[in-house]
Amino acid sequence: MQERNLIYQADCMEMFQNIPSASVDLVIADPPYYHIKGAFDFIFQSVSEYLEWCRGWVGECYRILKPTGAFYCWGSSQMIDRLSVEVLDQFGWLKRNLIVWNYKTGKPMKTAYRNETEFLWFYSNALHEISQDKIRIPYCAGGEKDKRKNPKGKTCGNVWESPRIMPNYKEATEHPTQKPEKLAERIILASSKPGDLVVIPFAGSGSEIVQSIRSGRDFLASEINALYVDQIILPRLEKEFGPAEGRWSILTGN
Repeated sequence: MQERNLIYQADCMEMFQNIPSASVDLVIADPPYYHIKGAFDFIFQSVSEYLEWCRGWVGECYRILKPTGAFYCWGSSQMIDRLSVEVLDQFGWLKRNLIVWNYKTGKPMKTAYRNETEFLWFYSNALHEISQDKIRIPYCAGGEKDKRKNPKGKTCGNVWESPRIMPNYKEATEHPTQKPEKLAERIILASSKPGDLVVIPFAGSGSEIVQSIRSGRDFLASEINALYVDQIILPRLEKEFGPAEGRWSILTGN
């Protein structure tokens, strides 16, 4: 039986080598966006180099997904279209949604509108179904007597409103591009079930790992930056859940 709940301190391609084909329920990818923020965003010399790199790890994500599996990938407005057309669309899964994270803050700009969003591609294999009741949201005020409304709330749309992580937030870390746990929770509840396997190729601050454990999912995660693993992810898990005690372990790559 495949070992689970591992954090690979290594390139994600090393992790993929140990994952059998068609064995994973959900992939949540938050790769470098390309020349946006963080040293990891500026290691690519050209757009073509970046997209070629993406083809490698995305191909592995496609390989490991079950017929019922789902794939979510974060990106920026500057690259999300090319990532879709030139990389994601080249595989045999289905394009489901472009999800918009609206955080309602951003720096004023003289030559363009202020950026207040990031984007999330949702692709899946043909047999995937969303657990809609797990992620219902409140209706807007008005029409409370409308009998057509579901008492559990309305189904979730593709615009997700949530603030960015501020330094004073309980979940804040030193990672430069940390995503809110709320977003990871929604993805995991929607596209996996307790006991399912979630793969996180770019663990970063560990938000998806935290929510996988909290939601009763197993995980395999990789993070190439040893400082992120040692100084952010592991302390975060220990603060949240206590000592590992066999619940997760670290593998160091070559």
